[in-house]
Amino acid sequence: MVRLQGWRRGAGQALAAGAIGLAGLAACWAPAAAQTAAPAAYPTRPIRLVVPFAPGGGTDILARALAARMGDSLGQPVNVENRAGGNTLIGTEAVVRASPDGYTLLMQTNNLATNPTLYKGKLSFDTRKDLLPVALVAGNPHVLVVHPSVPARDLKEFIALARAKPGLLTFATAGSGTVNHLTGELLKMRAGIDLTHVPYKGSGALMPDLLGGQVNALFAAMPTVTALIKDKRLRPLAVTTPRRFAGLPEVPTIAESGFPGFDLSSWFGILAPAGTPAAVIARLNAEILKALKDPGLRERLQDFEIFGSSPAEFGSFIDAEIDKLAKVIEASGAKID
Repeated sequence: MVRLQGWRRGAGQALAAGAIGLAGLAACWAPAAAQTAAPAAYPTRPIRLVVPFAPGGGTDILARALAARMGDSLGQPVNVENRAGGNTLIGTEAVVRASPDGYTLLMQTNNLATNPTLYKGKLSFDTRKDLLPVALVAGNPHVLVVHPSVPARDLKEFIALARAKPGLLTFATAGSGTVNHLTGELLKMRAGIDLTHVPYKGSGALMPDLLGGQVNALFAAMPTVTALIKDKRLRPLAVTTPRRFAGLPEVPTIAESGFPGFDLSSWFGILAPAGTPAAVIARLNAEILKALKDPGLRERLQDFEIFGSSPAEFGSFIDAEIDKLAKVIEASGAKID
């Protein structure tokens, strides 16, 4: 499938209307969706939104903010259930096995696109056949930050330093195969440099070493480092999305710093079990788009870029992400620890 163009046009802007439509989605992803009749009334009881991460992280924060707005509009609570573990496989499998009635949903992120390659031949489900896209919700721009002791003021100087001393510069990640790892690997490939990967068990574990200078750099999700940048405890060099982040307008993108087309960051979307009625998918999509326009929600999620999409657009986007990230994973040799 062709990747959607311009999906990061700025906070609050929805994707352009897709030409595939809901019927096309049924043909591309899970045909059973279009063959199941919609319930007479929906919803008539609480909805469960599974987050395959522990409470308190970016995915959880976004899910809870969105669930509150959707619940108010739907007239039924949307309850967030954290099912962390297995690189998001535990929570995802719980949704795949759930009844396809619209009462169990999944909030997923880049792991949905990386797991088919990282666990090639080992997944208990087929991403495209066992899940239905509902909407692409938001994104987190990533930024390359360095400890102030690193003698680089911009990406050009960082790359020059890496070329002068191959392998000397280190970059921390929350683990092999994570977005911050794959972003670093992609830059290594594009720039022809050698950085030493230092994996940790989660973002919380790496931050003390980064702030202490034991590791040099991190490709970080914006919400985790914004305050540290403002306090000058970390120095930003470049943003990983095609457009600059509104919260740090002075920081250039990697793309404009000599690497056109560079684009890799966190994204968040809602999916449902395959077989969920098409009318329910359409209702949920409409409610999500409505919630994303709420000024209170936007105010609460200032560190996110708010998007919105049709189900078909989200499906096309996932397909493109799977293909793009597979190339980075295979070229880098990234493996799950």
